[in-house]
Amino acid sequence: MNQIRIGAFISKCRKAKGWTQSQLAEKLGITDKAVSKWETGRSMPDLSLFVPLCTLLGITLNELFAGECIAEENLKEKADEVLMEVITNWLGHDKWESKECDTAPQNVLEVENVSKLYENVSIGRETENNSVLAVNGVSFQIPHGSFVGIMGASGSGKTTLLNLIATIDKPTNGMIRISGQNIVDIPEKDTAEFRRRHLGFVFQEYNLIETLTIYENIALALTIKEVSKDSIRPMIQSLSEKLDISSILDKFPYEVSGGQRQRCACARAIVVNPDIILADEPTGALDSHAARQLLDTFAMLCREYSATILMVTHDVMAASYCDRILFMKDGEIKAALNRERKNKQTFFADILKKIEWIEGESYDVPEVVNP
Repeated sequence: MNQIRIGAFISKCRKAKGWTQSQLAEKLGITDKAVSKWETGRSMPDLSLFVPLCTLLGITLNELFAGECIAEENLKEKADEVLMEVITNWLGHDKWESKECDTAPQNVLEVENVSKLYENVSIGRETENNSVLAVNGVSFQIPHGSFVGIMGASGSGKTTLLNLIATIDKPTNGMIRISGQNIVDIPEKDTAEFRRRHLGFVFQEYNLIETLTIYENIALALTIKEVSKDSIRPMIQSLSEKLDISSILDKFPYEVSGGQRQRCACARAIVVNPDIILADEPTGALDSHAARQLLDTFAMLCREYSATILMVTHDVMAASYCDRILFMKDGEIKAALNRERKNKQTFFADILKKIEWIEGESYDVPEVVNP
């Protein structure tokens, strides 16, 4: 997939419409700087912008990825070729990896009929007597050592659901158990302590302390958990080698790349051995290469450390690394998709098809056969 060629094609189509970069950006609700980056090949549009961009420019998704107009007689053959190239470029080549397990794993997280109703919702500076059912009767379980994703458009309820699981908010109805403990019953004054001892977090914006080194950011989590000083250094050294950040432990967050900062956040999350790691759009601030590195890290943490990860994402590429995907819309889980023995390329295509079914939008997804 040639980003420079795709960018030149976007520029050509935009100019054919008689639009400036600023006018195209305004129509898409983004900055003109983003359009400039596309057209110079420095970045690609976010997945959520592919369809509206193609609609505005009067081209197909396949033509966008090919970086050229495709003759109608070559459309089917070229479409499958282009989309398979896109999927492979994003995900690389891989095969399904089995997880060794003698018995069925126990559930780390159990969500039963959870709802969240917000009353007297504020709109601007005014408060209206409106009610918003952000989460509506959601139930699911996450087994130990699994990597589960929650997908959905903005406003679907996925972040609200994550906040309920994180004890940041309380459900209106239902039960949430983490390692058998009903967290809904935890008093407000004890929630911070529960989070420190049982939960790990990886956020989009890293949430590292800029005045501490990478080593100190990781060590802080262990210090808060009252791990002995003699044990901290070997624990961090061992984990940092696995995450390929041992060479930057003495640097400050502003001195390293976004991908390295996010791997530091992963180290901080896993080093305290939490029951579950909650990741909120963790690849949102990363370029595609750093995003793949982070997702490979998540997969490694599940495989080698038996970590349990729940990730909220809108990114199909990120979701394709998961074992299972839950699809949310209007506060409800509308569907679930298990990876089973599929490779990432096949699972990626299946996720797009499921989104197409839920949202009623076509992504021109080809049939994918396991190599």
